[in-house]
Amino acid sequence: METKGISKLDLKRRNRKQILLAIRKAGMLARVDIAAQLSLTRAAVTIITNQMITQNILEDMNGPLPEDQNAPKKKGRKKTMIRINPTFKYVLGAAINENDISVGLANLANEPIDHKYQEINEDTAPDEIISFIVSSCRELMKKHSLNTKQMLGLGIGVIPARWEQLRGELRGPIITFEKLVYLLEMELSIPVLADSAINLYALANIDYTNPESANQLMLYSGDAYHSVAVIGQELLGGFLADSDSVSHMIVKVGGTPAEGYPDGSVYAEITRPAMLRKASALKGRKMTADDINAAYAEGDQQIVELVNQYLDQFCFLMYNSTTGHHVRRVVLHGFKFSDQIYQLLCDKLAVLGNNRPVVLTSSRIDGENSFLAGSALTIERQFYEMGGMLPGEANG
Repeated sequence: METKGISKLDLKRRNRKQILLAIRKAGMLARVDIAAQLSLTRAAVTIITNQMITQNILEDMNGPLPEDQNAPKKKGRKKTMIRINPTFKYVLGAAINENDISVGLANLANEPIDHKYQEINEDTAPDEIISFIVSSCRELMKKHSLNTKQMLGLGIGVIPARWEQLRGELRGPIITFEKLVYLLEMELSIPVLADSAINLYALANIDYTNPESANQLMLYSGDAYHSVAVIGQELLGGFLADSDSVSHMIVKVGGTPAEGYPDGSVYAEITRPAMLRKASALKGRKMTADDINAAYAEGDQQIVELVNQYLDQFCFLMYNSTTGHHVRRVVLHGFKFSDQIYQLLCDKLAVLGNNRPVVLTSSRIDGENSFLAGSALTIERQFYEMGGMLPGEANG
């Protein structure tokens, strides 16, 4: 069978991508170590990295690698380190959540620089959402004296509850937002990418320099529960739209029914809306998450029993989910636990998994910085996957 060989351009892009990924994982890396990790010649690594330094993509730190005082002394020239220049390009991000929109500016390391924030509800018109994103992006670029050539693009995460409102289309296992992307590209004249915010929250919570975050489960709490597993610093299964299977799991046999879910499902028993319904029924008035936290702190017996039952079921869910995915770390996004309830959750989970401990951590991008979910998408697609290739390099 006749096959086509890889083109010089594809090979160049692949080598650059692998070098960038290796440096991102290490934070800083010497050329000789890059060559050893990637099985490239030192000459090839030097040529590629020098070109990227000239393009301002990489920075030569101009300083030797700190010596290990306990290591044997070596002769010859000391290694110098290179890193990715975080200000090579800037990136815009947006997250369209159930109750708010976050739009912000970040650098290439996805570190926040500035942001805009607005609350929304189910009656907020799509045009109003788009208008806020456009005006915020323009304002942020103007405020920080940036032009379109300095921008990598705009990445947008849309929560599932907002997909229909923003005309998202499911194409097999993938969600697309073609009209939203088209309108924003016409207004802003920069590349625009959009995907499920659930995937992007998981992506943005990967700390590439921390081996502990290489394999983890991100659990999202909103109108329903969603989960995404990260294995080897990549989303398990890629950017799939079906992230709500966790809501269909059973935590109480023969428990509460809910349309579209089995009796005793996660959705019916321990999601935020389910807990608020149960608490409201117990107290005879509308309860919020803050009300539940306060009542628990005051020792309200009904709420204490409800929360303890919730925590037991939630611990079983997390333990079984992490065991099924062969991970031991869970990132919680959107949960509204008080410190007291969170500590109790950790204690219960420690007892349940005493021979296989599960580590809990909170999402680093919850709240007004949730725009970092969108910017993470653009950085991944427009920079790393492209090997940092600049416009016109394809012809060079």
